[in-house]
Amino acid sequence: IIDGFVRKENIDFDGVHPAEILLARDTRPSGVSLIDAAKQGIDSIIGAIANDLGILTTPQLHWMVRARNKGFKATEQDYFEQLVTSYRCLVDLIPVNSNSEVDDDILVADGANGVGGEKLELLKGFCDNLSIDIRNSGKDGGVLNEGVGADFVQKEKVAPSGFGANDVGL
Repeated sequence: IIDGFVRKENIDFDGVHPAEILLARDTRPSGVSLIDAAKQGIDSIIGAIANDLGILTTPQLHWMVRARNKGFKATEQDYFEQLVTSYRCLVDLIPVNSNSEVDDDILVADGANGVGGEKLELLKGFCDNLSIDIRNSGKDGGVLNEGVGADFVQKEKVAPSGFGANDVGL
């Protein structure tokens, strides 16, 4: 079907790879079979390449696609380095005479019992002046997105499991 479409539409690939498709998955058991299915579909497209980046968060994958489209390196380490560099730039904007004690602050994050918690643990290794308290990391057997995560908080308008009034500024 695809070969026929290519001939009918007079699409000339000239041996050039028309597309590199970046794939990633989360920690759900179905992720492996979904990646395999995506690879099969991509392999059926003449000249297309599937690049499996493994387990990533959605923002990481989006950043990597953007970076690749702009011709930049796009590894997980590059992502973390960019994130930390951007954070440091923001901190540098705080006036020296302000009463803020950014160096003593702790970032409290919800890992949604999935890949987010896993990746936040890795991010900690890149942050020398930021303490990160990861809640719902998934290490304790929590169920992905059950009572946690951005979708839950947005829909229910409540703090995720493991967070109290002090954590949300009340």
